[in-house]
Amino acid sequence: MNLTILLQLNFSDNDKEGKTGCYSCLREGHFEFWHDTEYGMLDENGLSKVYNHNQDNPSRIASDILTEMRRTPRLISWQQELWLTHCDDFMIYKGTWTPKDFYTNSSDGDGRALFMSMTNEELNHLWDESLPKGQTKLEEWYPTYYVFECSHCGKLRGNWDCD
Repeated sequence: MNLTILLQLNFSDNDKEGKTGCYSCLREGHFEFWHDTEYGMLDENGLSKVYNHNQDNPSRIASDILTEMRRTPRLISWQQELWLTHCDDFMIYKGTWTPKDFYTNSSDGDGRALFMSMTNEELNHLWDESLPKGQTKLEEWYPTYYVFECSHCGKLRGNWDCD
């Protein structure tokens, strides 16, 4: 099975447009994806701090984990991808959630509490700020919420993005 993927290596920025590669070429390391992660910007040189949200001293991650992440396609986001981490590893991207998904995936039906537990503290206010005046249950919102799961402990985390 061929999976068409945008190439990230072996071409200048101007030449990358429209280039594709198959899944086998990706797995064999003929091209890779660079990611902005909480640990740092991951490129062919490893992890480095580029943005304020990157760690000052990126964690030491095993080379096989870095290789696997560079072979992981980027997620499509409105502004800039931010790959989340947990248990000294990159999390698994699960997709996007709406408020309904928080209610559905909460063990007690409390979608707000699940959102709060998954979201960094400085963004927790966004749930309540998205509630229409006079309502207590959030039905919809304008942003996109990207959900990640830790492959080691199952912890869910997410980040919020909008156009």
